[in-house]
This record gives sequence, structure tokens and C-alpha cells, in this order.
Amino acid sequence: MLEQKDKKPPLKTVNNYIKYSGLAFQMFSIIGVFTFVGYKIDESRASKTPIITGILSLLGVIIAIYTVLKGINKTSN
Repeated sequence: MLEQKDKKPPLKTVNNYIKYSGLAFQMFSIIGVFTFVGYKIDESRASKTPIITGILSLLGVIIAIYTVLKGINKTSN
């Protein structure tokens, strides 16, 4: 029982956790920046409907998914 507590996860597994959590943070950042920029544009235009926010948010999601898929393909090769 004491030996099981002393076991450390393999280094490769830890590296994968770090790599994929970095991709998640990058995805969150991209979507957040695009949404914030869209919000500020809509705020400066004083529009009643946040069209630019919606468009830039969707664009941010598409770019974030592309970036994550590119990162996953890069690490698997």
C-alpha cells in the first residue's frame, strides 16, 4: 500500500496534461479576445443588437478550433 502512494505518473502523461491544458487556455484566450473586440465595436457604434459581437465570437470559435486541431495534429506526428 505504501508503494502505491509513492508511484509518480509517467513523465509523458504529465507532459500531455500540460500540452492540452495549454491548448485549452489558448482556445479560451482567442475566443475571449474576439468577443471583447466585437463588444467594444458594438459599444462604440451604439447599436441596439450586438451583431459584430456575434460575428466576431463565431469567428473566434472557428479560429480557436482550427488552432487546437492544428496543435493536436502537430503533437501526434
